Amino acid sequence: INEEKLWDDMDRILALVKSVEEARRSHSPVYQEEIKKSRLYVDEVQDYSQLEILLFFYIGGGPGALFLAGDPAQSVAEGTDFRFEDVRGVGYFVAGDKTGNKRHLVPEKPKVVNLNFRSHAGVLNCAGGFLDLLFDYFPGSAKQLKKDHGLFKGARPGVFQGVQVEQLSTFLKEKMPGAVVLTHDDSAASWSKKLGHRLVYGIREAKGMEFKTVIILDFFAELPSSLQKPWRDLLLNRYGEEDGFQQKYPLVETHLKLIYTGITRCIDQLFFAETASSVSGDAAVRWLTTTSTTTDRANTSGALATINDVNDLEAMSMTNDEFCVVGIDNAELAESSSEVSHEVVLNYLDRSIHCFLKAQNPELVAKAK
Repeated sequence: INEEKLWDDMDRILALVKSVEEARRSHSPVYQEEIKKSRLYVDEVQDYSQLEILLFFYIGGGPGALFLAGDPAQSVAEGTDFRFEDVRGVGYFVAGDKTGNKRHLVPEKPKVVNLNFRSHAGVLNCAGGFLDLLFDYFPGSAKQLKKDHGLFKGARPGVFQGVQVEQLSTFLKEKMPGAVVLTHDDSAASWSKKLGHRLVYGIREAKGMEFKTVIILDFFAELPSSLQKPWRDLLLNRYGEEDGFQQKYPLVETHLKLIYTGITRCIDQLFFAETASSVSGDAAVRWLTTTSTTTDRANTSGALATINDVNDLEAMSMTNDEFCVVGIDNAELAESSSEVSHEVVLNYLDRSIHCFLKAQNPELVAKAK
């Protein structure tokens, strides 16, 4: 293995675990004294194997010195299939057969945090829609927890259906130079060149990061051709429990975790962009713009996302919900401006009509007119 340089991550971790075990046997007093000083905090723990978690137990300084945090629905590292029960299993292994004497080494059941400090409700509702699909069709993939809720309400994501690459490149240069584009990891470098935009990441690469504005690009168009129809039928609810979807299409589980991970990188503005028509992409646009998984107090129609006009750069720069907010603000100013001229009031209303048109909301346009 050394001569051919065939070591991989698991070989490296196994060598470390064996070295630690040897140190415990041969230099036990010294080992125990040094380890007692250790304090270990591990984030994104869902991306680690049980062997790596065993190493954390070995080098942590005993009970209370090891803090693990993670989200099993974001377990997208290749070669891992994480559950928090696995962590407790490692604790039982470390405690040994005589668990009663070393019961303190077995971690308590995980504490669940459902309050999301990063994203607002518009983003989280959309993420929750994909989580519903994950839990419904792959019930053993991650422990079903309550959905996250944000501290703030916010606009639903926008959808750029059929946007041209040149349009998107111009949009990024002129309107949103700071927006981050997320793609499948093996496409990130080529998309960065096509768009002339440096802020392009693979979804796995972006794990643990957060961005104010996120565009998820061609996620559905670039899915394997063999999974285009299964994804369509999944989104359009054409499969029943008896159809064995989980056994037939196990890779879809990873895709669902990837799209969930990509969505939850977003703090404020989220867009889905599909440059090419695809079976799964067309179904996804339909699903996103007609489906709701929750009663959302922030909007009345309940759809998870809204469609943006890709032929208008200004309309692409904000979601329909954001245009509605600006339009309502102007309409309220017009209504409450009793001490300003009639011309100023009409200007406020003109702006509100403009925003409602961009939001493609004929009801509010009619009211403003």
